[in-house]
Amino acid sequence: MIDIIVGGAILGAIFSLIAIGLNLQYGVTRILNIAHGEFLMLGAYVTYFLFTYFGVNPLVSLAISGPTVFVIGVLIQLIVFRKLVILSKSSEELEFRSLLACFGLQFILQNVVKDRFGATPIATPYLNETIPILGELFKINMIVAAVISITISIALYLLLRLTRIGLAMRAAVEEPTGAQLVGINILKIHSLSFGLGCLISALAGSMISMIYTNTTPYIGPQYTFIALAVIILGGMGSFIGSLLGGFFIGYIYYASLKIDPLITMAIVYAFIIIMLIIKPKGLFGR
Repeated sequence: MIDIIVGGAILGAIFSLIAIGLNLQYGVTRILNIAHGEFLMLGAYVTYFLFTYFGVNPLVSLAISGPTVFVIGVLIQLIVFRKLVILSKSSEELEFRSLLACFGLQFILQNVVKDRFGATPIATPYLNETIPILGELFKINMIVAAVISITISIALYLLLRLTRIGLAMRAAVEEPTGAQLVGINILKIHSLSFGLGCLISALAGSMISMIYTNTTPYIGPQYTFIALAVIILGGMGSFIGSLLGGFFIGYIYYASLKIDPLITMAIVYAFIIIMLIIKPKGLFGR
């Protein structure tokens, strides 16, 4: 029981961080980025590259992988999605077009990384030692990743609540027309929000590369679907929902691993279906 309580909380902190990035992107831009996990994968490979070729500490590489993927995300938003925003006549049309574009983006990013690094699983082993917590052993890297994830989540919450940029983002979500009338550049806010979501995903990927040894160019969809499960539970557009939903899914995922690792994702998917039937807007959805 202690193993599940602590282990689920650790995974939940990481899942929350991943979901917050996706929720931010969709909430502000109305782009359901199903290639979100691919940006996580990019962060993992940037950390692996820096560690393997230059000996950069994986924790230090967070300061490089995040901004690097942020720039990539902003460029993709400017080149691809901004055009779709301009051409789309409604939010529904934008969601449909961007969904198809994200499918293509997913395969492009996967194959570009595969061409450069191959399909062999990679890892950035760091802080693999274990320490006892209430009689159970846990890896230090998982604990560190959980603490960093919670710290980043809190920092993002404060950014959205206490800064002018955060106010502009919230205005773009709640009243886009009114936001433009008071001088907010919606297109710039879209680019910033999309890039910020990619940055958060990349940071999560860098930390995941320290923990697991099965990182490949194709790990993205798994984490995208986990993020979607968290958002479905917590509610689309809800920051608190993503935070709490991440911990809930973390417990489900970790407990499922103890039962049978092969059915872990099946249990998560079953939970998504149940939530869509019982409460389709999520716990905190509006």
